[in-house]
Amino acid sequence: MGKILDSLSIFLPVLSKTEIYLIVLAFVILNFAIALFIYNDSKNRGGKSIGWVISSILLGGIIPLIFYLMVRSPYTLDEIREDNERKEVLSLQKKYYQLMISKEVYKCPICGEEVKSDYLFCPHCFTQLRKKCPKCGAIIEKDAKICPYCGFIFEGKE
Repeated sequence: MGKILDSLSIFLPVLSKTEIYLIVLAFVILNFAIALFIYNDSKNRGGKSIGWVISSILLGGIIPLIFYLMVRSPYTLDEIREDNERKEVLSLQKKYYQLMISKEVYKCPICGEEVKSDYLFCPHCFTQLRKKCPKCGAIIEKDAKICPYCGFIFEGKE
């Protein structure tokens, strides 16, 4: 340590040894503060925190900090988890609304009795409400001339 301080005093002759000690101490403290920041931030973002800390300490702190800030993940693990939960909630809401729409009750245009949206025939007056595509099995409007799901053409076949 003495040789390093002697070398520094040669390059900085206007500073006393105490001032050089303080500069070196400040540099070491700054280096460890940067290493601590990188460790905590990398851990929160799911990175290789130990590798970043080692490179930060060995290379002097500032350059690894700049490089780390350029290549780190833009999202923390909590933000990623929150985004996944939000997507799952939206997916469940979509499925729920699709289920509610499929169970919605309609009125038969002939007898006025309540029928479900997926009924092909009215159970009260036997009126055809919808038809089923023979190719893909989708339930479509009874007047449709083509299946919107598979392209099967009904014209002349029924």
